[in-house]
Amino acid sequence: MLLATTAETTRVDRRPRPDPGDVVRAGVAALLSGGVSWALHDRSGRGFDRVTVAVIVLTCAPIVLWRFAPAVVAALVMASAAAGVSCGLPVSGALMLALVLVGLAAARARARQTATLALLSGVGVAVAAVATADSKPALALLGGFAVGTLPVAFGERLRVERARAQAATELATRVEELRDRDVRRAVVEERLRIARDVHDITGHHLSAISLQAAGAARGTADPVGRAALEAIHRVASDALGQTRRVLGILRADDEAPALAPPPRLAHLEPLLATARSAGVAAGLETSGDARELPDTVEMCAYRVVQESLTNVVRHAHARSVRVVVAYEPAALRIVIEDDGIGAGGGRGRDESGIQGMRERVALVGGALAAGPGAGGGWTVTATIPLQKADR
Repeated sequence: MLLATTAETTRVDRRPRPDPGDVVRAGVAALLSGGVSWALHDRSGRGFDRVTVAVIVLTCAPIVLWRFAPAVVAALVMASAAAGVSCGLPVSGALMLALVLVGLAAARARARQTATLALLSGVGVAVAAVATADSKPALALLGGFAVGTLPVAFGERLRVERARAQAATELATRVEELRDRDVRRAVVEERLRIARDVHDITGHHLSAISLQAAGAARGTADPVGRAALEAIHRVASDALGQTRRVLGILRADDEAPALAPPPRLAHLEPLLATARSAGVAAGLETSGDARELPDTVEMCAYRVVQESLTNVVRHAHARSVRVVVAYEPAALRIVIEDDGIGAGGGRGRDESGIQGMRERVALVGGALAAGPGAGGGWTVTATIPLQKADR
């Protein structure tokens, strides 16, 4: 019983219910129809009495349902107005309103409903014209039918133009989406092409350097020369591997390479070995509670040390360099100190590398300072907050 009551309530709730605005529109339509009918009626004939007013009100009453069924409302108004005119009532204003509603309904209706509206409207106006014609009923019939179908023709034309405009808008939207997709695809393909070209060019030369250095190391009896050639082989192989890892993410899906894990602080010893092979005494000091850190922090710190050691070897003319990795409770602090030439000797002119390190550290919420050390040389200090990096 309860389920039946609930279902019945749901069905009732789904029925179209006019709101106050619909009632107001129906009232305004009735007033306008009544005013036009009163102004156009023949005062020598039937007067504008209460029956006429009641017919106009009943004719305009279905307008309260216009939002839910415009074609049905237009048909009802047309039938009522045509019947009133045929009975000799001065309701010509209601008939004009019916023609306007028929045109508006045709602009919103489907093609089958439009044909039905044209037939009903044409017949209604034709009947009213024949009933009020003094002579030539055939001409009144044809003229009335033509007048009744004319609003439907206008409404149909408006509907077709509206549908055409909507189709054009949708087509333009699809064309724009396809264009944007093509642009994105072209950008991706260009990036892949550049990545492949860089990989091929760099990989070819680094491979050649590595192979020639390895072959020369095996063919020389000079221990110093062999050590230098072996160092060149290691550095070239490491650079080739890092190039492949960086450019590998830009490859197509069907070329997905097996990427090695990103560099971490545990991999600093090969960097120090490279510096030592260049004649710089490199040392590593670790303080605090050494622990596993997020990949972003580990890679950032590794790149800072790598770039700093490269600058030491290329620009500092240093005899020694010290790398300090301090694990603090809330931050990781990296310090690289050397005893080479400071800013006065031109060391500070390599602003591009320092700026690159500063931007890399800033991406993880840290800060980097670089400048002459207290006892000479050059000092790079990077501080990376661990809480922000974890988020």
